[in-house]
Amino acid sequence: MRAVTLLIVGLLAVVPIRAAFAQDGTQASSDEPLTIGRVVNAFSDAELIQGFVRTVFGAEIMRRGQDPETFTTVKKFTGPVRVYIINSAERDFSRQVVEFIRILNQTVHGLSIQAVSSEERANMIVFLVDRAYYRKTIRETLPESFDTSFLRSNDCSAVTGGRAGKGLERAYVYIVANEGRRNFRHCMIEEITQSLGPVNDDVTLPHSIYNDSSRVQGFGVFDWFILSMLYDRRVKNGMTLDEVLPVLPDAIADSRRRLSGVLRTRKLISPNAR
Repeated sequence: MRAVTLLIVGLLAVVPIRAAFAQDGTQASSDEPLTIGRVVNAFSDAELIQGFVRTVFGAEIMRRGQDPETFTTVKKFTGPVRVYIINSAERDFSRQVVEFIRILNQTVHGLSIQAVSSEERANMIVFLVDRAYYRKTIRETLPESFDTSFLRSNDCSAVTGGRAGKGLERAYVYIVANEGRRNFRHCMIEEITQSLGPVNDDVTLPHSIYNDSSRVQGFGVFDWFILSMLYDRRVKNGMTLDEVLPVLPDAIADSRRRLSGVLRTRKLISPNAR
């Protein structure tokens, strides 16, 4: 990759969550209109904007010599995301990855993402590996000049890249597939969605999977909002914080309207609100 900036996306811990649908922590049927209304409005605009800012702006680690502006502007894919899955693990979870990609494609407005059967067509490569080959796979698939030590110390990880001013153009995702279904699912959800733009983990976000200390296990409403805001047509690659803040309330309003339909069709893996 020539003239590409690489952002590191890591996962340090996997912890369980008690799924909930409503603000009061109760679990209710998604068939009830009141429950859908509660979920749609479970988070205030201020909470969602804070989540967006803390995950979209910044990265878990800044490597020496990188331009600080890389971490102070919006970064996302501007065209279709095409995912190629390479499985070398003893147990093949490729079908689960394809299903999650389908869910993202159907629920996140403005995001076009699908699995493809040819690596040449792909701009996101997902490696499914057993733990014994995790570090070896990272070393062999990233440029020799790239410092992979941080990635290799994580439970699972991803790298995104793009030319200056072009946003995200490429992503490599590394998921361990032989340490239990729960760990695999958590890694798959976090690493694939972070590779789409919200690359930063933040310990102040209790309702986000982008927080290694949270109890969030699935793809929930809070993180769905972050992706939906990011891929809103008003949010452009290269926007600074001051430029993006004025458009976020309208992006949130549109996302709330779409969420009702998403919940009625039960497309979210884990519609946990609080």
